[in-house]
Amino acid sequence: MKTDPNFLEMHRLFAAKADGTITPEEHERLSTLLKESAEARREWFAFQDAESAMLSWAQREAVRREEGVGLEKADHPSEARGAIWKYAGALAAGIVIGLLAWTFWPKPHVGASTFAARDEATTSSVAVLSRGVNMVWDATAGAPAVNSPLPPGTFRLQSGVAEIEFFQGARLCLEGPAEIRLISAGEAFCSYGRFSAHVPPTARGFRINTPKGDIVDLGTDFGLDLNAKSPELHVFKGEVELHQPQTPTRKLTTGTAAGLDQPGSNRVLTANTAAFAFSHDLDAQVSASRQEAFEHWEEADARRNNDASLRLHLDFQDQKGSRSLRNSAARADELAASTIVGCNWTEGRWPGKGALQFRSVSDRVRLNLPGEYPEFTLAAWVQLHSLNARQSQSSICMTQGLEVGGVHWQVIYNGAMCLGIVAEAHPHVTDDYISPVVFTPERFGQWVHLAVTFDSAAKEVRFYVNGQRLSRHPLKRFVMPKPAVAELGNWLPASDYSGPHAVRNFVGAMDEFSLFARALSDDEIRQLTQ
Repeated sequence: MKTDPNFLEMHRLFAAKADGTITPEEHERLSTLLKESAEARREWFAFQDAESAMLSWAQREAVRREEGVGLEKADHPSEARGAIWKYAGALAAGIVIGLLAWTFWPKPHVGASTFAARDEATTSSVAVLSRGVNMVWDATAGAPAVNSPLPPGTFRLQSGVAEIEFFQGARLCLEGPAEIRLISAGEAFCSYGRFSAHVPPTARGFRINTPKGDIVDLGTDFGLDLNAKSPELHVFKGEVELHQPQTPTRKLTTGTAAGLDQPGSNRVLTANTAAFAFSHDLDAQVSASRQEAFEHWEEADARRNNDASLRLHLDFQDQKGSRSLRNSAARADELAASTIVGCNWTEGRWPGKGALQFRSVSDRVRLNLPGEYPEFTLAAWVQLHSLNARQSQSSICMTQGLEVGGVHWQVIYNGAMCLGIVAEAHPHVTDDYISPVVFTPERFGQWVHLAVTFDSAAKEVRFYVNGQRLSRHPLKRFVMPKPAVAELGNWLPASDYSGPHAVRNFVGAMDEFSLFARALSDDEIRQLTQ
């Protein structure tokens, strides 16, 4: 058996690719090996043959067991012998690959449990930004999006109203200008601003610290105005404790208020509900704000459809229940309507805005994108719900099959974006460009705008998230992109393909999809998100 380092490295990469644990750096290394070495390509195909043989044997045996026929009960002795030899060969190949992977793969520390040996997803978040109206955040201190989890740290709201729900149940409305520092799931420090809080019994003990003193809630509704000339605490329902330096703890109950500038004062004020924005007041404001955003999008959408380079624009504003998506670009007559397979309709970014839900391995949208695209931009609004640990790639838009020029835009197993251009068909070699990680558990369930440009003039690929450039990558070589027949949210090896093939389905929702026949600038990408 070969034991030189290159051979061992190849098979370690093959094994990592097969079980879905390959890193982006290893993926790049494997791609380079396959592109530059004929021997590596031969070994790769031998490895795939062994895997296919093992899978085929396992599938046949599953059928035999269901029918009550095992190897020992095969119809003909020769059939049994053939199955045994195929199994033995595949098993031997699997053992060799397994031993190589075990020998050279990093081991967990002695005594570590099976679960501790894996890299488990973690989060430091303590709250979530649940709603907001006309929010303008100071980007230098973090500008969260609605439904985004919030880690400990400082956030500054310049204007508007934001609602934060803490993981232990307390709900806090901020009116800008305001600054809040999240400490834990049950504690925050408010430097300035106007706040109203609802603290259910399950969140009893919720604490807000301020420069003028600390407030411990005992299950209540209260307001805190730190922007007033004389800061005040108002209790609308229930009871709170007010802790101030060098003074005894004070308890305020329903209907009372207290100034914070005079610690120890016994002067009691009357609570004023009209001075604060409450969670229940946000419903109508949020609804009006979302309707305004939808109308703004409709106006911008009509203008963008007239862009001469826009070849395909699916706005998902088709009649609910429709099984096709119309192309709303001005050059729509060049491209047929796209076909929906399996997906269900759902609500998009705003009420009244359509979107498609992708859940299973059958869900997809079939596109026909004829022609060559020496430059292009792909853009989509997506809401990713999860990443399957056993699935190496989740399709956003992927050309059917592996013909030269095929375009494969996807999210890979670790949450990074990948643009692949098929450079060689036989043997199959794809030039992959991989972005930094985009999707962590904190981003699941959020609407995110993704874009990628293939810029042959600048000789680079660029990735964008929510209108901001994420990374740029020099072209490995120029191969003329030809999207041809493609799928949103899934992938087929060929139109007439039957049998097992790699799972590439996207799990989430898609709200919009566009293809431009040019590389849009940073500013033009940013405008797509407005």
